[in-house]
Amino acid sequence: MMPFLLKLTLLTSLAAHGADLASTEHCLGSGRCRELNPWLARFDQPAVFGAAKMGVAGLGFYGSEKLAERHPRWALVLNLAVTGAYTGVAIHNSRVGR
Repeated sequence: MMPFLLKLTLLTSLAAHGADLASTEHCLGSGRCRELNPWLARFDQPAVFGAAKMGVAGLGFYGSEKLAERHPRWALVLNLAVTGAYTGVAIHNSRVGR
């Protein structure tokens, strides 16, 4: 069973990934930015782009849960770092896409 803090950081990470997806889609739709991730940039349709983006997030969650089995503190730190990074990206995208 996963400790409460680890579950909480997974939720914050999911929220940050969602914010990044929403802000990226908005920014791309406004024509003021472009996707810099070469793997994601090849997807033209928003639904496919979103599925690919959240699929990558899902792989990250799986990796975090596997890491937590042996090193729960490192998994917690990883989730907090991912949350911070994707929150920063979402804020940046929102500013560019205005």
